[in-house]
Amino acid sequence: MTGSASTPLLLDLMELEDYKTPSDVVEEILRQNPDLTYPTPLERFVELAGIESISELTTDGFEGMLITNAEKSRGAIMVKAGVSPRRRRFTVAHELGHFLLPWHRQQKFSCKSSDIKDSGNNRGLAPEQVTIETEANAFASELLMPSSAFKSFIDDFETPTLVDLASLSDAFDVSFEATVHRYKALSDQPLAFVFSHNNIVRYWLKTQSLPYVLKVRKDQALPLRSASRNDGKAVSDFETIAAHVWFEPHSELALPRNILEQTINQSAGYKVTLLYVENLFGLEYDQTVDFTDDSDPELEFNQEVIYEQDSEYSVDAVFDESI
Repeated sequence: MTGSASTPLLLDLMELEDYKTPSDVVEEILRQNPDLTYPTPLERFVELAGIESISELTTDGFEGMLITNAEKSRGAIMVKAGVSPRRRRFTVAHELGHFLLPWHRQQKFSCKSSDIKDSGNNRGLAPEQVTIETEANAFASELLMPSSAFKSFIDDFETPTLVDLASLSDAFDVSFEATVHRYKALSDQPLAFVFSHNNIVRYWLKTQSLPYVLKVRKDQALPLRSASRNDGKAVSDFETIAAHVWFEPHSELALPRNILEQTINQSAGYKVTLLYVENLFGLEYDQTVDFTDDSDPELEFNQEVIYEQDSEYSVDAVFDESI
């Protein structure tokens, strides 16, 4: 739902001038619109900001572009043609960030696909470009999925599920992958997400409350013993799996004996697997799991998935917003 006619949207641009961070700018926009409902009425904010048009961009070189006058009182946004509606929406919000963040003073922004990521990871860009692109991403994420509204949803989750995250994706009209990244940033649950294509890992990320590092790394196969390798219904049931199949040993905590995993099967072989530790209590090293327990043959280490972890593919990994 968007705001009703009785609660028109406001955007006082003068009030944005003194803020220094993307989150503070968005917070002021939300303060001006206390009755805002979601999905965020993005194109209405674009109009109120002074953007005169949103058109399609046919070049392969850029994902999005913003052109403004010297005063940044008028502007135009262009988006790569043929992208998914939710990818387009994030790109428009990214370019609106360039327009509304007062310290983004240049008159033309040409943004590649690698620039428009909700991850803060823009390797290969000049330092000043890293700053403005990650700030525009932060603005887009906060405007489309405001922290307070997003947390009000996830605080109601007892056990997080991929079905819940799919519902959040619909509620905020953002891609499933962007939703997962936002959930990772705001959730206090001990869990991780593994993104794969044709059973090959693309990357993984985890919440701060999960103390363990995953064994899997980019371009390696999903673990043989994991149900995530199976093709089936769109969202699998939760499966119990030995924790050591996914997690590296920890220097201070024992691994839990088992964790829960759930997988959502998307189109064209893409999958996301959720790994959830139900209880971290009592896992100090005086309660170390005995991996030689003959009663459970699943506790043997699976050599296929013992990989040296490369942090490049962990918490700050990039993602394809179009999935």
